[in-house]
Amino acid sequence: MFKGLRKEKHDKHENVYEPIIEGDLASRCVSYMEHSHDITFNALIRDCSSIGNRYLRSNFYIPPSIGRTAYMSYSGNGTISMGRTLQEICTHGRRLDSITTRVHVKDKHRTNLAILIDNSAQMTANWQSDKLGQIVKPEKAPQILVKIASLAILESLGRDADEIGIIPFGDDAQGPYNKWQLTQKDLLKLKGGGLSRLDYGLARLLQLEWERKPGNRLLFMLGGGLPYTGTNVLIDDMEVQVNVLYYLNRMIREGVKATYIPFFTNNELLDERVGAFSPRGFANKMRQIGVSVSEIDSESTLPMGLRNNFRDMMIGPKKAMPIFEI
Repeated sequence: MFKGLRKEKHDKHENVYEPIIEGDLASRCVSYMEHSHDITFNALIRDCSSIGNRYLRSNFYIPPSIGRTAYMSYSGNGTISMGRTLQEICTHGRRLDSITTRVHVKDKHRTNLAILIDNSAQMTANWQSDKLGQIVKPEKAPQILVKIASLAILESLGRDADEIGIIPFGDDAQGPYNKWQLTQKDLLKLKGGGLSRLDYGLARLLQLEWERKPGNRLLFMLGGGLPYTGTNVLIDDMEVQVNVLYYLNRMIREGVKATYIPFFTNNELLDERVGAFSPRGFANKMRQIGVSVSEIDSESTLPMGLRNNFRDMMIGPKKAMPIFEI
């Protein structure tokens, strides 16, 4: 009995995508968006964590503590409070637990972290390519730098925060999500689309009265897209932009530390005016109302841009010294 022709055996790993573990972060981020490989993801997270810990977590931010006096059962520490001890003896009788000591303790100040991520079409390479009439590589898109910055913040400040709220916004705002509801892998897979409705993201926080929560409230706005309605009605576009400034001003009055990081990777798009502002003019207006602003134009400037922006946010808005005439 004759056998048929022998079929060629193919290696089962022949068509498996080769992960990228070296090179710039932007290329690895694009690679993971196209091919979700765990090795690429782990390498990306490791380097983003290094940026965050080096430029954010250790340089300028030490969680503040609040001192207070506490009374507790004597355990060898502190000073015995005679008044509290006699009160306990009269109430519960003579026993060791009735001996009360006075100690000075420090409570860590609660930290609430909110990150608004621009997931609009303006942040994508396809939108910029159509706008400029030339091909823009995905690695050069602001969307990629936004994701790298988000991971760096979550891997540094996010580990010390008591509460995290992540809000991606485009035509609408989603969230706020915590780091389990919107994982880092889900964040990297955001595609981007629609308008840049930053006002919806801020309104979502105001609806939850986030600006009144106890402790520190740190607000990061990562994007660069200009808020507008897309209806080509000047008044409507101006209203959206004014709402953003009004919401931010309201938060700052409540003690919120706010920072806006626009990723301007192409200078040809910065002077186009929609509504009342251009992208750069809108960033300057935010700076005038007390929001710290630091523009980032490439991956090489991202670490120092995050560092300078975070420093300015923690120091507070700069105020001009009064001029006295003699």
